[in-house]
Amino acid sequence: MQWHYLLKAMQAGLAGRAGDTAAYKAAALGTQACGTLNQRLATLANPLPHLDLMDLRAQPPGSFGHALANFLDRYGLQPLTLSAAAQADIHGASLLAVRYPILHDAFHVLLGFDTSLAGELGVWSFVAAQKYCGAFERAAWVGKWFTRLLIPWQWRRLRHYEEKGQQLGRNAVCIIAEPLEDFWPTPLDEVRRRLNLPVQI
Repeated sequence: MQWHYLLKAMQAGLAGRAGDTAAYKAAALGTQACGTLNQRLATLANPLPHLDLMDLRAQPPGSFGHALANFLDRYGLQPLTLSAAAQADIHGASLLAVRYPILHDAFHVLLGFDTSLAGELGVWSFVAAQKYCGAFERAAWVGKWFTRLLIPWQWRRLRHYEEKGQQLGRNAVCIIAEPLEDFWPTPLDEVRRRLNLPVQI
């Protein structure tokens, strides 16, 4: 636990900066990426991208960015955004710990999972299969059993989403290390093909 980030998270929370709060909390955990993943993330031109909902809405119909905007609007969500100060503070910490929350909703769009508990399990199963870090794999394991305790009557659906997420994760390229933030204007089908995901999910 990196306590100085936790202190900054509390300060950001008191100031009403939700994005900074979430990012500092993630950085405080000091999530260790597997292998050379953190170094790969550091080579991205923009490893901690700023997602602007108006900009996403303005992307061409059928594009990845437009699909993400539709997803956020449909579920009443806002992108996780960081202040310039938080980006400067966190850059050089575990990029994975902060980059993944920023792009979590983009994963939903790419994988075709909704925001239900089953949909969240599907995304986490995908992330675990991608082997980003041990902490994410443990979170997926906890999520597997937590969702079964919360909604045991949906056991078959949970199992289906879990298996689908795992299969997609094994077959796809390492998505978190791809410059997803550069793909907003690109047709969603083309982005999925580039990432070795099925076009129709």
